[in-house]
Amino acid sequence: MPKQQIDFEESSALLRKYGISAAGKQVYAIHDALAVADETGYPVVVKPVSRKIIHKSDQGAVFLDIRTKDQLEAACRTLEQKIGGFDPSEKEGLLVQKMAVTGFELLVGARQDPGFGPVTMVGIGGIFVELYADVAMGVGFLSRQDVENMLKNTRAGKVLDGFRGQHYDKTAIVDLAVNVSRLMAENPDICELDLNPVIVYEKGSAIVDTRLIRDSEARSPKAKDVRGWKRDSINAIFNARSVAVIGASRPGTQGGVILKNCMGIQKLYPIHPKLKEIHGLKCYPSLGDLPEVPEVCVFAVNPERTVAIFEDFCKLGGKGAIVFSDGFAERGRKDLETRLIELSEQYKVAFIGPNCMGVIDNFSGLNTNYIPALRSVPVPKPNCVGVISQSGGIGLELLEMFSADNQNLGKWVSIGNAASVGVPEILDHMGNDPKIKLIAIYLEGVADGLKLMKVGREVAKRKPVLIIKGGTGGGAKAALSHTASLAGSHEAFKACCDQAGFYLVEELTEDPKILVNVLSILTSQPKTDGSRIAVVSVGGGAGILLADQVTEEGMALAEFAPETKQRMQALIKKDLKPAQLKIADKILQNVGSNPIDLFGDCDDDRLLESIRIVDKDPNTDVIIAAIYMQVPLLSEYLPERLVELKEEITKPLIISPRGFSAYVDRCRAYMVSRKLHTYTVPMMKPLRIALKIWKKYDCSFLE
Repeated sequence: MPKQQIDFEESSALLRKYGISAAGKQVYAIHDALAVADETGYPVVVKPVSRKIIHKSDQGAVFLDIRTKDQLEAACRTLEQKIGGFDPSEKEGLLVQKMAVTGFELLVGARQDPGFGPVTMVGIGGIFVELYADVAMGVGFLSRQDVENMLKNTRAGKVLDGFRGQHYDKTAIVDLAVNVSRLMAENPDICELDLNPVIVYEKGSAIVDTRLIRDSEARSPKAKDVRGWKRDSINAIFNARSVAVIGASRPGTQGGVILKNCMGIQKLYPIHPKLKEIHGLKCYPSLGDLPEVPEVCVFAVNPERTVAIFEDFCKLGGKGAIVFSDGFAERGRKDLETRLIELSEQYKVAFIGPNCMGVIDNFSGLNTNYIPALRSVPVPKPNCVGVISQSGGIGLELLEMFSADNQNLGKWVSIGNAASVGVPEILDHMGNDPKIKLIAIYLEGVADGLKLMKVGREVAKRKPVLIIKGGTGGGAKAALSHTASLAGSHEAFKACCDQAGFYLVEELTEDPKILVNVLSILTSQPKTDGSRIAVVSVGGGAGILLADQVTEEGMALAEFAPETKQRMQALIKKDLKPAQLKIADKILQNVGSNPIDLFGDCDDDRLLESIRIVDKDPNTDVIIAAIYMQVPLLSEYLPERLVELKEEITKPLIISPRGFSAYVDRCRAYMVSRKLHTYTVPMMKPLRIALKIWKKYDCSFLE
């Protein structure tokens, strides 16, 4: 049965069960409408209750401020023609309401999301609700604090807090949103709900229009826990002491590449029915011929053989698997993927994949990436960062960006089809791993939204979780309610991130390098609590551009303390030539302002000392140094001296070498090799995000 709007009488009765009162009375004859108007008192409003008219205002079917019986009767006859007559058996009639007093118009709505269940929204309402699109959303049965947090993200919330001295009953709206979320949680067949407008006053509110849509076939998802045996399997994969590679072969093949990349594993067993030796390792024809049961099995053979050998592996007592092989559900062979899942459930052996690029664990040496090292840029040294990717391609791109920036990486997982182990399970593992302190996730679809949210809530209490979401475009199809047109799946996902404590990095759509720079800043710079930025430049133009970007990103340019300005002026003055001393006042007039221009005759000592001066400034939190390293008076030893300086100063120092010459590239490469990361673009967005993460999670990730 298709979705259907339920009539006012049924809607009103259901709303009353949850303490929600909708104004008006439904009637099926003009004389009854006149009687209701006499009872409530004029002025009144009359509108149709009909499945034929969905958006009443758009179709000219709402008559406001009716003050006489003649006006009401004329309006009723017009509506009778619009809906083709009144019919009590079909609930086709009229709604008569007392004309509401003008106030602040809000929308409170909700919908059932296939991945997250009930999603409640609140924001600016009225006839321009889609135009303003000023709504915030929350997932599940909301607490009062959840709704308070939602309102903080809207202009509606600022009005309710008392904009320009006008006060409204915010408590009434919070109560209403909580009650709506409970109604939706307990009635999953109500797939959409609109209360619009809800007119809020200084005391109390009035619900002017209601629309509830029923879908009798709707099913509400349930939050699930990560199962204990899956957790054990994942732990076995990441702590693998013995690994068998099914499909291991000679160099140049996928199985050969995987085997070579796994050479860091102490007990590594190539499986091939004919070969005797690969990469100096003894080769075995089958699992049964091994001297022991391997803890982990990596599959790089066709899907039919994968299923058969995975069953043998499970029966032998294996602990976990990585199924690199493709040709499963993504190629139309859902039956083979289903069989893998059945075996996994039967023997309690979880697997990552199929159709994945697997796992890189720089702590254990496990690396099932099938890209040859010569064609990619592996990251061999471990650090505190874990990366989870639904896309093998994006995962590889991020991996190469890490290497290009000489950044280390702890764990990297490509989950592929996620038939057995999805993002929530890997997030749970990394969340419980003390070696991992920062987690970044690339998502395209959310199959287990509530599980992700449940796991994420616990993990985000201990460490930051950065989420990058692909597939955010597109909108809702023709909708029966304002809620459905505004509350798409991406909006529900954003609500999930807010409530779980994730940091959603939406800027990744501009450039994936943003994420890499964020992680670089977090893991290579000392933590700071503020966002007052000092810009020091050798070359005035670069400093001005960076200063503009600072303010555009919502950060503040530091206002230097008087002693900082005095020290900067003294630094410049001591280098003035005799002829310049006569006009020193003019030269020094702007010295000590932010951004700081160190002039074209700047040498190493002036640059380094200026950074030291700013580092001691009480009004500065972060230092950005824009340096044209090509200028003649800066020496070729400057990169070494900047590396030494980094150990001395106490504040984050963001080095931005300007230009792209071979000399600048060599300088950058030297500094990065000594863990002094440098940044071209993008830079300001990552800095702004890093500052927010330091503040949000209140912890340091310095390696």
